[in-house]
Amino acid sequence: MDMANQKRKSSMDMAGQKRKNTGRKKIEIKKLDKESNKQVTFSKRRQGLFKKASELCILCDVHASIIVFSSAHKLFCFGHPDTDAIINSYANGTLEFERSKLEGSSLIYEECNKKYEEVLKVLEREKKELVEAEKLARVCKRGDWWNEDTDNMSIDQLQQFMISIYEFRGKLLEKDHQRMMKLAMLENY
Repeated sequence: MDMANQKRKSSMDMAGQKRKNTGRKKIEIKKLDKESNKQVTFSKRRQGLFKKASELCILCDVHASIIVFSSAHKLFCFGHPDTDAIINSYANGTLEFERSKLEGSSLIYEECNKKYEEVLKVLEREKKELVEAEKLARVCKRGDWWNEDTDNMSIDQLQQFMISIYEFRGKLLEKDHQRMMKLAMLENY
């Protein structure tokens, strides 16, 4: 069976009917009437336009700039490597870009990318800690958390485990003391 037949067969569900997939539909290009629809469409399409322009710049090693004014008269700009440098180059009729601005922009982008990478690392650590905390919470709900294997715990986890053990010991001693007091009071009667 060739690939086309396999694809046709896979698009049929168990009842022998085709799956009802709407997928992406081509919309008629006309002016939108509802203001909320305009705002959402503008935002999504602007992001898509800027993304495509960015991809074009990276893939083809070109300089590009896009300036868009929204219906609310807000300015949105995209420029690679820099909107101002491209506009100045166009206005001056040259292909020379101000090196200092380009290098400054490049440094800013590098700095932002480094911060972004750091934030991603922090996020990953936080996610791992959340998973560990949820795991510990499940163990605590089981009621035998003190039997948890400590060999694979990090230093922070071991410290928290020790704190929990000491708190648990203190609560046990307090409960024992309360029971002894009740027992002593019962014996006195």
